[in-house]
Amino acid sequence: MLKDILGVATIQEFLTQAFFAFVGVVISLLIHGATKYKEAVGTPVKFSLWFLLKDNAKRILLNILLIYATLRFFPDITGIDITFFWCLIIGLCYDRLAQLLKSKTDILDVQRKADPDK
Repeated sequence: MLKDILGVATIQEFLTQAFFAFVGVVISLLIHGATKYKEAVGTPVKFSLWFLLKDNAKRILLNILLIYATLRFFPDITGIDITFFWCLIIGLCYDRLAQLLKSKTDILDVQRKADPDK
């Protein structure tokens, strides 16, 4: 059963691959967070990890699902093992794709209430 869930990878390989993919996601999130418009309603002026996670929750969930599907099925489809470097690139690319979807559509958009003081 575990082999069906993880594919050809052992649990250690799968967790290590997932770790490097999530490092790529975190790098992309931090780059995006540093360049975000800080004057927007509801955006804290100083960096807030909680706000970053809450504001990007749908995007992070999408990344988790895409990374799992890629790590699970890529070796079956291509016959090629995924290296740790490619896991990092996968994490970076999927988060950038999620960022693009969020900016071009309202699929991953967070609905914010208007600031009553303005």
